[in-house]
Amino acid sequence: MTILGSSYDIPGTLYAQMAEFDRLTNQTKYKDMLKQYFALTESTKPGFLDQLSVISFSTFWILLTDLDPLFFGLSYGYAAALAYTIYQDPDFLALAATSWASARRYTISEEQAVSGIMDTKQFTFPSSCKGATLTGGTYYATDPNNTNIASASSGFFLILSALLAEAASSKTYIDAAVESANFIQSQLLNPSNLVLGSINPSTNCSVDLTPSRFSSGLFIEGLVILAEITAYNASNYALLRSTIVAVATSSLWHGVNGVYDRADTGGHYIVRALASLYERNTTSSDLQEYIKEYIGVQYNSVIEHSRSSNESNIYGGSCTGPPGTSFDNGAQNTALTALISAIQLADNPASSDIPTSSMSASLPPQSSTGSASSSKKDFAGIIAGSVVGGITLLAALIVGALFL
Repeated sequence: MTILGSSYDIPGTLYAQMAEFDRLTNQTKYKDMLKQYFALTESTKPGFLDQLSVISFSTFWILLTDLDPLFFGLSYGYAAALAYTIYQDPDFLALAATSWASARRYTISEEQAVSGIMDTKQFTFPSSCKGATLTGGTYYATDPNNTNIASASSGFFLILSALLAEAASSKTYIDAAVESANFIQSQLLNPSNLVLGSINPSTNCSVDLTPSRFSSGLFIEGLVILAEITAYNASNYALLRSTIVAVATSSLWHGVNGVYDRADTGGHYIVRALASLYERNTTSSDLQEYIKEYIGVQYNSVIEHSRSSNESNIYGGSCTGPPGTSFDNGAQNTALTALISAIQLADNPASSDIPTSSMSASLPPQSSTGSASSSKKDFAGIIAGSVVGGITLLAALIVGALFL
């Protein structure tokens, strides 16, 4: 199942980027703006459930469909949960909980997995597939007749549950996150540790065997957060490590130089997941250094190949070029994630025993006389102009086109 990159989820992604930029630059520049945007979004789409599935602002066309991917709406819950961790404003926590409650109605509980019945779906489903429970799987769409359980929706629900568990210390959210992670691992993780697109229990548990770069990134980020809120054993660590290496080195979406080379938003989810792990520092030092190099490679490619000039705030659809000359919302989101994630890199990456790309990161080195925190602040200043310019352009075009 293909997740389209020009859609209702793009503003939600932007909201998260605005909050994350504030965190990394130690400010509240976007807090009030975000509160206005969230209020506007919820007033037009209660519960953040999507009604517009595909929107392309680069070509100015809109396609209405009966399928309302929960994946899209959950991007707002993610952004609200992230905003709460940054601003500690309970209004953001309430918004995240609202999004979670909406998606919970389309996520299979333990009781529903046994009965095969959900009140939001007009069909019954088997209690298990491949000998494993369907508990924790989130359906692709709110359509009562749509039978696909999507890895993207399940992955986003995993992350949102984990973030809410972290914020509210609630067993309900912790259990939901664990169930979603177990579902993805048992039903949709292939032998190469890449996440597959979807499973349809109503058609003999048929699986979309196409590896999903979107869902693989979401799964990694969810596991990263779970590592901090649950007992993290050796088996879980091995799963996280093997999935990271598989996703970050896959030739399905990387060139020989290690650059993400698909013209879609999949790179956004992979880079964001690895940046989350790097920031939380919950893995081994060699993997930390590898992640630092990976993010640096994507950053360099965006700066060197995705825009037409150093003064431009418009980025192309692929990190490998050609440079962007006309605005594309998905490309802008992906580029901003690479820029924002790179703020965390305070010094040059070291070598790693994990295979890396032939391209090396060349971010500004850490000053020998300054502290790590001051170096990080200086680095943020170097790219802040590009990030602010990109955010301003996205906010003006995307939010205006969606809601005004």
